[in-house]
This record gives sequence, structure tokens and C-alpha cells, in this order.
Amino acid sequence: MMKQWFRSSLQNQLTVFMLLAVFIPIFLLGIFSYITAVNLSKERTTLSGLSSLEQLETSLEFMVNDLNNMSIFLIGNQNIQQYLKENQVSVQQRRDIYGFISNLTLSKPYIANILIQPINHNEDISTYPILIGDEKGQTNSDHSDKWSSTRYFSKTSIESQEVIALERPIRSTDQYELIGYLSIILDQQFIEEQLESINFEWDGSVLLMNDVSILAGNHENLNSNYLLETIYPLVNAQEERNITTHTINEEKSTVLSISLSEVEWELVGIIPFKQFSSQNRYFLFLTVLAVGVAIILVLGFVLFFVKKVIGPLSTLSSALTNSDPGEGIKPLESHSEDEVGHLITSYNKLNNRILLLMEKIKENEANKRKVDLHALQAQINPHFLYNTLASIHWMALTSKEKGISQMVSSLSSFLRFSLNKGSEYCTVEQELAHLYNYVKIQEIRYPGVFRLLVEMPSDVKQLYILKLVFQPLIENSILHGFLPKEDEGGEIKVLGEWEHSQLHVTVSDNGVGMSQEKVEKLNQQFQLDMNEKEIVGEHYGLRNVNLRLLLHYGPSARFHISSRPHEGTTANFSIPLERR
Repeated sequence: MMKQWFRSSLQNQLTVFMLLAVFIPIFLLGIFSYITAVNLSKERTTLSGLSSLEQLETSLEFMVNDLNNMSIFLIGNQNIQQYLKENQVSVQQRRDIYGFISNLTLSKPYIANILIQPINHNEDISTYPILIGDEKGQTNSDHSDKWSSTRYFSKTSIESQEVIALERPIRSTDQYELIGYLSIILDQQFIEEQLESINFEWDGSVLLMNDVSILAGNHENLNSNYLLETIYPLVNAQEERNITTHTINEEKSTVLSISLSEVEWELVGIIPFKQFSSQNRYFLFLTVLAVGVAIILVLGFVLFFVKKVIGPLSTLSSALTNSDPGEGIKPLESHSEDEVGHLITSYNKLNNRILLLMEKIKENEANKRKVDLHALQAQINPHFLYNTLASIHWMALTSKEKGISQMVSSLSSFLRFSLNKGSEYCTVEQELAHLYNYVKIQEIRYPGVFRLLVEMPSDVKQLYILKLVFQPLIENSILHGFLPKEDEGGEIKVLGEWEHSQLHVTVSDNGVGMSQEKVEKLNQQFQLDMNEKEIVGEHYGLRNVNLRLLLHYGPSARFHISSRPHEGTTANFSIPLERR
């Protein structure tokens, strides 16, 4: 239905093509704009998140640098060095060390405790006695002076809390031997408050982690083990700043990370895509709205333009379709000087030319009838020809020339049947009699060259058949099958089979035959002749019979020729017969 509508009018086709030519770029531009807006939104979110992490990085680096300076100050303290080297120390010396680390602890809000752990079996010294906590931090290699950090639950005489312990070895200042460990225990809640204080867009998550655990985060519902296994391998790269995309908890997210190499921490920001998908939906709404408005405006302009251009063409098409030269053609009015206006002007000129030609044709037809009448009057009267042949026949009998008499008698019968312009049909018996008259003439002309055998069912002899069907076939066999051989003994067979009101006719000879290429060409020509009204060219006789059979009996009566060189040729056709 749609295809028929499209093909029915040039206006429909032009409208569709113009709409496609405009809509496709608009649609593609809309998609490009939406994708660009989404990418810009994602890029802005990433840059904003990275900026927030950099602010937090500045705060944490300040704290780490402060801890580094504090640890250097503690490790280099003479009392602490002496306490860690000697087994017997005074109580006053312990009090001095305790007072020293207590002042440092209380001076920094993010420090929860300071712990000094000797390896010479002296007692540990801490700001607050630790009742429950982590084991001695032997995770750090004796050969590394870097910080190692871990998170655990600590219970002191003052309070119980989650803490982050930073631990590093203490070495003697004189021989650089390991003499103990320094642990600066950070308040984990203070660190999380720092993470929550930054303006991190889209309600993302911020984590502080190392290869052992997640040290802090701004969301309590974070799965530490899962995030540690999935996120840390992504962010633990050579770059100090890393941006990647990963699926976390079956949700696609953007992962930002900044490395704090001094303490081997990774500051990680996680922004789920769904947090800014609402803005993407807003971009999509604006894009669809803009494309929709553009489509409506373009549709109106296209329909107006197409109607303006196609309107005169539609009028011209209607005039051409409904015009009748016999009743006169009305001229069309042209209101423009463009191509369409020129076309209408040419149409009006053509109409005038048609009227002149029609008058000329009428005049020519009248002259032709006069000429035909004169030509008809000049034709030989067929009765004059028949009477002349009859006179020759009696003169031959009088002179006892039986051969001439027989030939003239057969020729007279042959011509009388052929020139008769009455009905185009005759009985099968009459058609065969006409064939015998022709064969008698040819046997006299070419004695001994051929003989004719006819086998026709007696049931069909009084049925009607198209005139002059058999004789051209026999003539073709004689002229093209036997005369080129220049010998005797030729045989022509005409066989008829009557079956279900159909007469199947086979005409065969044992003449020179034809090549396969020539046979195929002839059969192909039989098919082409179905569309012809007049036969010209080679094999006129066969093709003429074929065309007459097609015109009177339909495509089922078409000739079919088969032949082999030096073996002969066979022609087949089938026609319905009827009584009249």
C-alpha cells in the first residue's frame, strides 16, 4: 500500500526525498549533539571530582608532612634513643618520654595516640595505655624506613575507637641499627570527616586505601573486601593520577585516584554513572525537543515548496491524461516563466500541432481511398485467370497432352483455393485436397525427388481447420530438404493424432536437415513472432504459418522444430478443431 502510494505521484516522491534529505542530517545532528553533551557532562564531572580529590590531597599531604617531621623529631630525641638502647633506665626518664609524646599527641587533633615499642624488652610507652589493639607492627621490613599503615579497633584507658596506625622503624643514630618501632595512631573518624568535607559532585564515594585495607571512606555501607579486591589493582599504577571506568556492584562507575607515595596511600573517588544520568536525560529531552521542532518547521516548508513546484505539473498531468484529441484539447494557462512555465507553453504548441496533423491525416486518408479505388479497378479479374487456365486445360486434352492437362487442372484448383477471399477456415479434407493439388504440380516439376505419405484420422476430416497450413510446410521440405541433395528417394510424412479435441500434427522429412544452432535460432524466432503483426526476413513461410496459428489458436499452437544434419527435419504443432 505504501509502495503504491509512493509510486502514484511525483509529488509524493519529491516530498519523501526532500524530507529524508533534511530529516536524516537533523537526526544525525541531534544524536551528535546528545553524545557531545553527555561526553562534556562526563568530562566536567571527572574534572570536578579530580579537583575535589586534589583539594583533599593537599590536606592529607600537609598532615603526612607534619607526621614525617614529628617522627624525625621523636626518633632523634636523646631520651628515646637511650631508652631503646639501654635495658635499665630510670623512672624519671620514662616520665620525660611520656610527657614529651603526650604534648605532641595533644597538640594535633588528628593524632589519637603515640606508641614507642622497644625491642630490648623495655616496656612500651604510649600517650594512652592500650588495652585492646593490634599486635606490634612487625609488618614493616627491618630494611625499610617507610611508613606502613593499617586500620584496626583500639581500646585505651580513655576511649574505644577505629584508628589508623602509621608505623616506621626506629634506628640508632650512631650505628643505624634497629632498636624499636614508632607508631603514630591517627583518629580514623577525623580522617573520614576530612573525606566528607570536600564538595564531591553527584554524591560519589571517596576512599582512602592501601594494599592491606580501606583506611577510611565517606560512606559507611562500603564493602571493604570487595572494593579492595576490585579497585586497588586498578588504581595501583605508575601514574600519580589515574582515571578509569569500572563496574562496581553491577553498576558502571568512573574511578578517579591520586597516589600519596610517601605513605603508599591511594585516594580514590567513585562516581556512579547513574548519578549524572538525570542530567543526561535532561540533555536528551532538550535534544528531542529541538529535533521535533525542527522537523515540524521543515515539514511545513517542504510541503509548501513541493505544492508550489508540483501544482502546475499536476495540472499538466491531469490535462494529458484526460485529453481527447477527437473532442479538441483546451490550452492551459501559464503564470510563470520558469521551466514548468516553458513546459506548459510547449504543451499548448504541441496541441496546436496535433490539430494540424489531424487535419492533414484526414486529407491523406481521403486521397488514399481515391488511389486504392483506381488500383482496384486496374486489378486483373480472377475469373479471367480461371477461364484462361480452363482454356489451356482443354487445349492440352485436345492435343492429348495429359501431363500438361493434369498440371493445369491442379494449378487451377490450387489457385482457386488460395485466392478465395472468403472464410479463413476450411475442413481438414479440403486442406488435404489443396495439399494434394500442390504436390501433383511439384511431382511433375521434380519427378522422383520425393513422395508424400499422409495419415490423418477419419474422425477429423469434416472438422474445420485454418486454411493454408500444410502446404507451406511441404513446400519448405521440398525446397530446403530435398532439392539441395540432388538425389531421389525423399519422403515426407504428415501424421495426425486426435486426442481430447486436440489435433497433434507432425510433419517430417528425411532431407538434409539443419544444424542445432540454426534450429535454436528458428525456435527462438517463433517465440519472438508472437509480438509481431507482419513477418519479414528469413523462413517467411514457416514463420507466417506459426504467426497465423498463434493469432487464431493462441500460444499453445506455437511451432516447434527439431532437426539433425543429414537426417531430416520435424515440425510439430497442436490445434483444437471444431464443427461448424
